[in-house]
Amino acid sequence: MVSDSFEQKTRTIFDELHRAQGDDPYIFNRLVSLLSTEYLKVEDDWFIGKTCLDAGCGSNANATYSMLSMGAEKVYSFDLDSGTGTTILDTVPARLQEFEGRYELSLGNVLDLHYPDNSFDFVHCSGVLHHSKDVYRGLGELARVTKSGGTLYFMLNGKGGLVREFLNFLRQKYDDDPEFRSLIDGLHEDQFAEAHQWIISEMADHGDDFGQQIPVGLLEQLFDRDLVLSIQDRIKSPVYHEHTEEELVDWLNNNGFTDIERLSRYPRYKNVRRFLSPLYFQYSHPLARLLYGSGAVQLKAIKLSG
Repeated sequence: MVSDSFEQKTRTIFDELHRAQGDDPYIFNRLVSLLSTEYLKVEDDWFIGKTCLDAGCGSNANATYSMLSMGAEKVYSFDLDSGTGTTILDTVPARLQEFEGRYELSLGNVLDLHYPDNSFDFVHCSGVLHHSKDVYRGLGELARVTKSGGTLYFMLNGKGGLVREFLNFLRQKYDDDPEFRSLIDGLHEDQFAEAHQWIISEMADHGDDFGQQIPVGLLEQLFDRDLVLSIQDRIKSPVYHEHTEEELVDWLNNNGFTDIERLSRYPRYKNVRRFLSPLYFQYSHPLARLLYGSGAVQLKAIKLSG
């Protein structure tokens, strides 16, 4: 199994975050909803009878759960050892117990898959390869195990945008500044609530009652546990590669794929990120381009025969 220290570091970080997400039913269900037949632009019964791969499934195997819920005959799921003393072999079965016999878990690395050529009708790899040592080696492995006529789906970080540049700065600060690292590690939604109360009190003390007109429950909803975990996810987990849509489409064209399509979805957040959902969906909008550059590049393609 090919592994690397920074890949292992990333997996350890995500194991902690995934466990926290899995402890919250709302967050888990939101993550499960990200993969749907509507999003993939296929018929409702498309997954029925298919053998699928969830490459880099994470400690909660959200996409595995989605595919099984949509009727996949069997889903093979793998990820790196978390390095925390437990693995997906320990955490995922409880999550998938209603699908007993229809999934298979293993430890593995997307850069060196242990499956035979042409194994899967649908290969799913979301948000994994940009954390790896070699994106194109990983894509080659995913392509190799996709059946002729099968579908490959992956999501990779795009390039550019003010938000991405700011996140890159914060990631570096997290690595370099122990005080900032401690702040991010200890971030909690209660801190937002305390900050809201202080700001509203200060505004009132200076004759500005606008803050008192905002329902406290709304503020708590906009800055919830889901947002805290998203912030920690973006800052703590290193991203080593960024690609444009054109670069990735060229790779697919040159490696035996057709019917290449970029996908987008409208995430259903309760927190402040709900104001960004239109930009995630309409990634070509000028404001989306300014903030997110080429965005999250989500591609689906069909592997040609032969």
